[in-house]
Amino acid sequence: MPTPRQRRVVRRHAALTLVALPVFAVAGVLTPDTAVVAALLSLLVAVVVDAPVHVRPTWRARLRWVLLLGVVLFLGLAARHSYAVLRALSDALVYT
Repeated sequence: MPTPRQRRVVRRHAALTLVALPVFAVAGVLTPDTAVVAALLSLLVAVVVDAPVHVRPTWRARLRWVLLLGVVLFLGLAARHSYAVLRALSDALVYT
């Protein structure tokens, strides 16, 4: 059963993500890359804001895997985007 602190972290993460995504959509920059970055940063902010000063709860160790998965997903999306840009550049250089 989740503790109140765990529930608070999940609520803050969801709130920050649900605020960031519409802001990006209105700005016209919402892509899968920005959505992953927004979710990852909102999780990091929620964890840091809710971190106790003197004690480290045991459930925080499990967040390491979630954050690692988010970073791996972001790197995969960034690599895919970089590949597309490099491919477009190489196509542009062939015809010049």
